[in-house]
Amino acid sequence: MRRFALHTLLAAVTVFAGGPAAAWRIYPPDDRPDELIVELDWAVAETVPLKSLPGPFDRALRDAAVAQKLSYRWRYDKDAEGRAALVVDAAGRAAIRFDFAAREPLDGLRYGAAVVLMGSDSQPLHTFYARADTMAPEAHSRYLQRSVTLDLARAPAWWRDVSAIAFFRMSYHPSQKLDDREVWDAMRRAVWHLTKGRGSEQRG
Repeated sequence: MRRFALHTLLAAVTVFAGGPAAAWRIYPPDDRPDELIVELDWAVAETVPLKSLPGPFDRALRDAAVAQKLSYRWRYDKDAEGRAALVVDAAGRAAIRFDFAAREPLDGLRYGAAVVLMGSDSQPLHTFYARADTMAPEAHSRYLQRSVTLDLARAPAWWRDVSAIAFFRMSYHPSQKLDDREVWDAMRRAVWHLTKGRGSEQRG
């Protein structure tokens, strides 16, 4: 396995498929050397071209099991964050796990996230949506948590065409008085400027 430098790397992310330019950094946590974190630093959305990541994470489909893990992390505020980790096996079976964590109860606040898989032609292939309306205490942690896992099966050739991943974060205040359907509709509108309704969708 290629060893990754323990110091933080900064990488400039160029405009991709109409997305905003931003910067992200990738590093291994001090307490988990078998994991890499891609820390997203954005306003609302950010796109990470896979070719800008170290191998074997520079492609969605990996032909062999990789011991090291890669996850993407973003913050909603100083006391709340989200994470996503996508794993695709050689047969094209994938699972993406979203983790939401906060120090305080949500009290009507709802967090959302969307991950858009982009093809080599800069077209959206598939969008995952996840949200946290409630959170529960996690053992041995000071955070409240909510996890959402979504599965997707596609042919290996489909996964080989995935060239970038776009990330969106959302939060909805109780004063907006949105019902369940209206929250999902608002999340779809947040990514519409990128997807224009193209590609398949999945939510959880």
